[in-house]
Amino acid sequence: MPTMLVILFLILSYLLGSIPFGLLIGKIFLNIDIREHGSKNTGATNTVRVLGFKYGIFAFIFDMLKGAVIIVLVRLINDPTLFLVGPHDLNFSSLYGLAAVLGHVFPVYLKFKGGKAVATSCGMILAIEPWVAIAIIVVFAIVFLITRYVSVASTFSAGVILIYFIIRVFFEHPFYNLPTRLMDLGVIMFLGLLIINRHKLNYERLRLGTEFRFLPKRKSKKNEESK
Repeated sequence: MPTMLVILFLILSYLLGSIPFGLLIGKIFLNIDIREHGSKNTGATNTVRVLGFKYGIFAFIFDMLKGAVIIVLVRLINDPTLFLVGPHDLNFSSLYGLAAVLGHVFPVYLKFKGGKAVATSCGMILAIEPWVAIAIIVVFAIVFLITRYVSVASTFSAGVILIYFIIRVFFEHPFYNLPTRLMDLGVIMFLGLLIINRHKLNYERLRLGTEFRFLPKRKSKKNEESK
């Protein structure tokens, strides 16, 4: 029975991750399909770009929560069989977050065409390492304010979080043993590769100088829409 419950929670996490909040917000409040505008992406960045910051920040929050909700839920249930396994008490909570990220990137509701993994990955980290997630959001904000490129801020933040999880392996942790830290590193490495893969077109536009920049309002009219 515990194994079946774990599988059900993994599936539930994927299905929750598949909910395209940016698309829903645009449709419900402004009758706009964000897949027809900007980068055509359903994630929070394109939501900000197409609908504005007010709507985009809600899309970001909801996309982030998708990566955390099942991890938090199984811990509130407080049944160790739902997140611990093996003689070394391997904590596999991050796999629930991974399932949510895969749902966000490959949503079953949208023919597997979704977002770029950043916000939902942050939600997973928020659930397992809250202070680290807050720190990485600050790092993201600083890099974004300097460059005005979300793709650059996302990639830089992914690199920083990977470095943290590598270092984390070599030090005792109050909540996660070595097997768990190693598994979490594997999940983070996979997500890092996924984020890089989802930003390939952005990197090409950066190389060509055509990547969209979120400039201050007084300069925004000079921005050209990315192709």
